[in-house]
Amino acid sequence: MRRTAGCFGPGGLPIPHEQCHTQPIGESCIKWTLPLGYESFDAFVEDLLAERAVRPLFIVAAAKVDSLLLDILRAYLFPQIANSKSPDELLDGDAPLSTFSARIKMSRRLGLIDETLYLALERLRHLRNLCAHSISFNASASPAREHLSELRVKIETRDSYTLTKKTYFQSATEHPIEQHQCLVVTVCVLLESIRAKIDRTTGNKSAMKIAAK
Repeated sequence: MRRTAGCFGPGGLPIPHEQCHTQPIGESCIKWTLPLGYESFDAFVEDLLAERAVRPLFIVAAAKVDSLLLDILRAYLFPQIANSKSPDELLDGDAPLSTFSARIKMSRRLGLIDETLYLALERLRHLRNLCAHSISFNASASPAREHLSELRVKIETRDSYTLTKKTYFQSATEHPIEQHQCLVVTVCVLLESIRAKIDRTTGNKSAMKIAAK
């Protein structure tokens, strides 16, 4: 039986709701500010956990991750040059950072995610592409099997994976689909935590000083 929580402890990791009440509000308890369309992170996770087929699971999870990366980049970068009512010249439409692949790579190049999370996101992207563009999909067959194996290597050793598993699965992921769910929920938890804490860059002060001369 799954258990959900809407509260997060230090570092943005999930904690059971009853533990949240023991923490000083504003210090170690985080209530998420979520993108439009979800009232809480729990609501999104419940939608994801309700999906029992692996193919749509990876497609939906990748769409969420893509959206979170967009939010992270939009929050970190200087405001768009064009009018705020116009599409962002870097992030929207057919702009350079409008694709899932570009957003993953740019997040890594800007130092917003570490190397292991970058590699995990790349594996998830490959899995999404296989799910979306292949006539048939089998997670146990190559090349999906290899991508999934690498995704596990990059995620399952993390503290965030253990806490996600305990919070949403009561420490048990007996069915293969639940193992896949725990992987992608962990990735979403990590990116949501980053999104919640990201500050807009102030730029390279030395370069900006020279440019202003």
